Amino acid sequence: MSDITQRLREPLVLIMLVVAVAGWLAFFAMWINSASQSGRQQETIAALTSERDDVAGRLAALETAQGSLADLEARIATAQQDVAANTASLETVRTELTARQAELEATNADLEARRAETGALQQQADAAVEQTEQLNAQLQDLQGQIDTANAQLTDSGSRLAAARQQEADATANAAQLINEAAAATQNLADLQSQLQSAREQLTTAQTQLAELAGQRETAGSDLQAVQQQLAALQARRDELTAEVQNYQDQRDQLQPQVDQLARTIAERGEDLRALEERIAAAVASADVAASAGRYTVAGDGQARGLTLTLDPAGKFTLGDRANRTVNGDYVLTDNELVLSNAQGALGNAQFPMTCPLAANDNGFTLEPAEGCVLAGLAFERTP
Repeated sequence: MSDITQRLREPLVLIMLVVAVAGWLAFFAMWINSASQSGRQQETIAALTSERDDVAGRLAALETAQGSLADLEARIATAQQDVAANTASLETVRTELTARQAELEATNADLEARRAETGALQQQADAAVEQTEQLNAQLQDLQGQIDTANAQLTDSGSRLAAARQQEADATANAAQLINEAAAATQNLADLQSQLQSAREQLTTAQTQLAELAGQRETAGSDLQAVQQQLAALQARRDELTAEVQNYQDQRDQLQPQVDQLARTIAERGEDLRALEERIAAAVASADVAASAGRYTVAGDGQARGLTLTLDPAGKFTLGDRANRTVNGDYVLTDNELVLSNAQGALGNAQFPMTCPLAANDNGFTLEPAEGCVLAGLAFERTP
C-alpha cells in the first residue's frame, strides 16, 4: 500500500493522472458541445424543412392556377372557333335567303305577265263573240226580208218582177251576208280555237300560279325558318361573344395573379435553392457531427490500439501505440472515408487515401481498396 502511495507521488505518475483527467474532461466537454450543436442543427433542419414544404405548397397552388388559366384559354379558343363557324353558317343562310328572295320575285313577275296575257286573250274572245252575235242578227233580218219577198210574190203576180228583182237583190245580199257570216263563223271558230287555247293556257297558268303560290308559301315557310335560324345564330353569336368576353375578362383578372405567382415562384425558387443548400449543409454538418469522435481498433494484431479521431471541423488524427501520429483532413460519407492533406509519420502510405467502409452500430469497418493501407480494420467508437 505504501509502495502504491509512493508511486502515486512520483511526478511522472502525477502528470499522467492529470493528463488523463484533462482528457476525460475535454472528451465530456466535446461530447456535451456536440450534443447541443446536434440539437440546434436538428431544430434548424426542421425549420428549413417546414419552409421548404411551404414553398412546395405555394408552387403547387401556382401550378393549379396556371392549369386554370390554360383551361380558360382553351375554352376561349373553342368559343372563338364556334363564333367563326356560326358566322360562316350565318353568311351561308343569308346568301341562300337572298337567292330565295330573288327566285320569289322572278316567279311573281312571271305570274303577273301570264295574268296580263290571259286578260288580253279574254278580251279578244269577248270581242269575237260580240261580232258573231251581230252577224247572226243581220242574217236573221235578211231571212225576214226573203220571207217577206216570198209572201209578196205569192199574193201579187204583178209585183213578181219587182219581187224577183228584190229577191235577186235580197239573194245577192243574202249570199254576201252568208259569205260574211261564213267568214264571221270562220273567224268565230278561229277565235273559239284561240279562246280554247287561251283557256288552256289560262288553266296552265292557273296551275302554275297554284304551284307558284305553293312554292311561295313553301318559300315563305323556308324564309321564316331561315329567319328563325338567323335569329338563333345571331343570339348564339351574341352568347358566344359574351362568353369570350367573359373568358377574356377572367384571363385579364388572372393574368396579374399569374404574373405575380410567376415572380413569387422565381423568388421562391431562389429561396428554395438556398434553402436546399442550407439543408444540405446542415445535414452534412449533422452527419459530420454525428460521425465525429474517437475510434479504436479492437482485437489482436499489429494494429491493436490504433486510434482514429475525427472532429466536427473535418480534421483527423491517426495514432498508434508508439504515439506516432498522422494529422490531416477527412471526408466521411455513408460508404467511404477519404483522408487527405496528411502530415506526420506517413510511412509508405499515400494521400489522399480513399477507403470504402461498412457502417455498424458502434463504428465501421474499412474494406479493401487500392491505396487503402487501413483496409480490413474495424474501428469502434470509444468514449
